[in-house]
Amino acid sequence: MKLKKHKMIFFISFSAVILFNFCHAVCSSPARVLILPFTLHSEKDISFLKDGISDMLSTRLTRGSVVPMNREETRQAITELTEPVTEKSAAAAAQKLGADYVIFGSLTVLGNSVSTDACFFDVHKNKAAVTFYESGKDQSEIISHINRFAAKIAQEVFGGKTEGSQAVSSGSSGSDAQKTADSPAAETRKHPEAVWQESVKGQPGVSVPFTAQAPETMSEPVSKSAEGIWKSGNFDMEIKGMAVGDTDGDGKNEIVFISEKEITVCRYTDGRFGKVAELEERTFYRLLSVDVADINKNGIAEIFVTNINSNYSLLSFVLEWDGKEYRKIADNEAWYYRVSDIPKQGKVLLGQKSGMKSPFSGEIYELEWINGQYAAGKKQILPDKTNVYGIMFGDVFNDGQEKVIAFTSSDYLRITDREGNEEWESTDATGGGAVYVEFPAEGSASVGNVKEMDRFYLPPRILLSDVNKDGKNEVIVVENTDITRRRLARFRMFKSGHISCLEWEKLGLYPKWKTREISGYISDYSISDADNDGENELVFSVITKTASILGKAKSFIAFQDF
Repeated sequence: MKLKKHKMIFFISFSAVILFNFCHAVCSSPARVLILPFTLHSEKDISFLKDGISDMLSTRLTRGSVVPMNREETRQAITELTEPVTEKSAAAAAQKLGADYVIFGSLTVLGNSVSTDACFFDVHKNKAAVTFYESGKDQSEIISHINRFAAKIAQEVFGGKTEGSQAVSSGSSGSDAQKTADSPAAETRKHPEAVWQESVKGQPGVSVPFTAQAPETMSEPVSKSAEGIWKSGNFDMEIKGMAVGDTDGDGKNEIVFISEKEITVCRYTDGRFGKVAELEERTFYRLLSVDVADINKNGIAEIFVTNINSNYSLLSFVLEWDGKEYRKIADNEAWYYRVSDIPKQGKVLLGQKSGMKSPFSGEIYELEWINGQYAAGKKQILPDKTNVYGIMFGDVFNDGQEKVIAFTSSDYLRITDREGNEEWESTDATGGGAVYVEFPAEGSASVGNVKEMDRFYLPPRILLSDVNKDGKNEVIVVENTDITRRRLARFRMFKSGHISCLEWEKLGLYPKWKTREISGYISDYSISDADNDGENELVFSVITKTASILGKAKSFIAFQDF
C-alpha cells in the first residue's frame, strides 16, 4: 500500500515538473510585434520618416521578452494594407502573420509643429493596450514622442524599461519622473477633457443614449458649478454646428447640433439633460450648419440645415416637429441658411445661393414663409463678396446708425456701411472656422475627371446683443487658436479657443470680458436660455478630439451664466 502511495506521489510530482517546464517554455517565448509604417500628413515630402520611426520603435522595444518582426515580414503586411490604416485592418494583418501585437499610427507635420498619434494593439485580447497622443512645436520632438510611446508600452504592457528609455528620463529616479509628470509643464500634455474637468467645480453633465423620438427621456439630475458653468458628457462625434430654440412648441428650448452626418436634438430642464431625437442623413451628404427659428410663425421653431452632396451641390432642408417626429417641410433647397438675431428686428432667416466663381458669390436674401415654402424676399444690400456666414448688421457703434460687421477671408473683423465703405478693421485675426466647402479652383488643372479644388472655410457666427442690459450693444465673437496661424490654405488645426465680448470705444472694438481658454476647438455658440430657467446663457459646442485611426471624435456642449 505504501509503495503504491509513493508511486502516486512521484507520478504527481513528475507531472507537475513537466507541466511547469512546458508552461515556462510557452510563457517565456518572446512576444512578436508587427510595426506598421506610420501614416504621414504633411505638405512636404517626409516619407523618409516612415523607416526612421519604425527603426526607432524596433530598437527601443527589442528585449528578451519582445521581438519586433523583421522587414521582410513587415513588407508582407504592407502589400495588403491601404491607407489610412484602421484598428481592424492592422489587427487582421498582425493575426495573419502570427504577431501578438501590432503598432500603427500617424504623424502630422505643419510647418515646424508636429503631432503624433499611435496605438499598441493586443491581437489576442482584440483591444488597444496602449494609446498615445502628443504634439510639439518642433520636428525634433518626434524622437521624444517615440521614446515616450515606447517607454509607455514597456511599462504598461511588459513592466520594464525600453532601450533608450534613459533618454526620456535623463537619468531621473522614479520619484523624479513622477514629479515631472505632475509638473506644470506636464499640464500641456493632459487630455483636453481632463483640463476642462479640473477647471469646473461641481458635477459635470451626463449625456444619455438615444432611446426614442419622444422628448421625455432624460438623464439623472445634474447641476451647474458654483461658477455657473455646466458641461455635458462627451459625444462620440465632431459637433460642427449648434443652435437653441423651442422645436416642439412646449415652451421649453432644445439644443440642436449636427455632426457631418447626424442631427441630434437634446434638452436640459429641471437639472436633467438627454436626447430627444437623433436623425441620420444619407452617406453622400455633408451637413455644414444648423439654425433654429420660428420663421413660419406657427409657434414651433424650425430646424434649418445647410447641406451639400458629394458633387458640391446644395441640398439644404428644413425640419419641423409634427407632434410625433421631426419631418422635412422643405427639401433639396439650393440655399446656404443662416439665422441672424438682429437687434430690434428679431430672428431673421438669411439665404445665399452658390455662385459661378465661388460658393458664396450669390446675392443674400431675407427668406420668408410664403404659400408653404421659403421664398426670397427682401434683397440685402451688402458689400461685394459678403458671405452669409460670419456677418451681422445692427447698431455696432451705439449711435443709432446701422453698420455691417463681418469676418474677412483672413479672419479679421471689419466694420463697413451697407455700401462697403470701410470704417474699421481689427489689427489681429480672430474667429477661425474648421467647416469648409470645396469649389473648383480658377484655372485649375485636371487629372482625368478630378479637378483641383479650393477650400472656402465658413467663418463662425458674429452675435450682437446687449448682454449686460445697459442699453449698449456688445459684439460676441469666438477666437480659436490655429497652430498653422492661417498659413496653410487647405489645412487648419486648432488647439484652444475662447469667446470674447467686445464693445465699441471711440477708436475701435475692445475686449470687455472673455471666457477661460478651453482646450479644443469652439465650433459654434449662441446666447440663449439653454437650461430653461428664464435667463439667457452663453451656450457653446467644443470639439476636443477629431476622428482618427486611434478612435472616435469627442465633443461636448457647455453653457455658463453671464
